[in-house]
Amino acid sequence: METGSSEYPVLSGEELAARKKRNRFLALGIIVFMGLIFVVTLVRMREGVARNQDWQAETSRGQSSVAQSGEGTVLVEEVEIGDE
Repeated sequence: METGSSEYPVLSGEELAARKKRNRFLALGIIVFMGLIFVVTLVRMREGVARNQDWQAETSRGQSSVAQSGEGTVLVEEVEIGDE
């Protein structure tokens, strides 16, 4: 083995410039993709919140006055499980 040689090829200035240009376009593409995913996520979350508010408005119209006042709630008995 030669002590001064490296495993990697030596690139010329033109090849280095092409590599940098390619890397910049890849980085820009990744950033644009991440931004797109972020915007789609925000829009879908906002639609979900609006849908939930619409659903709550629709379901609150059909509730009786007893359900809205909180009176007449059903009590649940506690059941102990023991060794039989």
